[in-house]
Amino acid sequence: MKPYLCAAVVAALASGAVAQQGARAMRTISSQGRTRNYLLHVPASPNGALVLVFHGGGGSPFDIESQTHFDDLSDREHFLVAYPEGFERSWADGRGTTKADREGLDDVALAKAIVSDIATTTHAVDRARVYATGPSNGGIFTNRLGCDAADVFAAIAPVIGTLAEKMALRCRPAARVSVVGVQGVADPVVPFDGGEVGGTIEAVAAGGRVQSSRATQELWRTVDGCGPTPTSTPLPARVDDGTSVTKRAYSGCRDATDVVWYEIAGGGHRWPPNHSPRPMVERAAAHLLGSASQNIDASAVIWSFFAAHTRK
Repeated sequence: MKPYLCAAVVAALASGAVAQQGARAMRTISSQGRTRNYLLHVPASPNGALVLVFHGGGGSPFDIESQTHFDDLSDREHFLVAYPEGFERSWADGRGTTKADREGLDDVALAKAIVSDIATTTHAVDRARVYATGPSNGGIFTNRLGCDAADVFAAIAPVIGTLAEKMALRCRPAARVSVVGVQGVADPVVPFDGGEVGGTIEAVAAGGRVQSSRATQELWRTVDGCGPTPTSTPLPARVDDGTSVTKRAYSGCRDATDVVWYEIAGGGHRWPPNHSPRPMVERAAAHLLGSASQNIDASAVIWSFFAAHTRK
């Protein structure tokens, strides 16, 4: 295996198969005069809630669906889930270094257009229950949506992706937005303490600087008017895999918002847990990207948070 591989590609190889119950189809819309695609999964009896899941750099809608298993959650909980497709497998997340950023794309407008397309042409969408999540480049972009589209998204969930430094300087959300984050402390690609993105990979979404995880938490705490000191709670360990998870929850946030972070000591640049049934592939992914903690199910935690937060 080549030493430089995109995190999303490796994670996709390491993910397992997903049983499909609902219906899904690739849809096409126009944004900035370009044809753009997104994969839409529709469960039986959709309840109007909608989750947009943005793949990592170098990934695809099918990769991120397989990594996260959000289709399974959708079928159980009856929310709609859409997986947008990035420009040349990247998102304009504000760092200025991705292919989408360099092309000058307005992916925030694309995200809004996808929500509108689903609401007007396919299924009823409860505009008070629209959410966004994604890992890595998709996670950094999810933070950007909190800055630039808080009027659309009731809550966001960046995973292994903090806020681009350039975005932090101008982040002025139009409304308060609830935030739940998941970050590996030992992430070799998006540094927990901030800095240049890349580390063990070189890909379409490498380069540019991001804030530290704690600085990103502080920004969202300030936006939502939460108290300055979080309550830290260690999660019970499920397995002894060299990782441990601490939940940091800020209290006293305004307008019924919440800011919660899950810090994974020993966790790498992975969407936890790992679902791969192939030990050799998992070892290669772990070598490049670090451990995928088995002590937290990011998708389940994220949906539980989303389900509890409706725009007031």
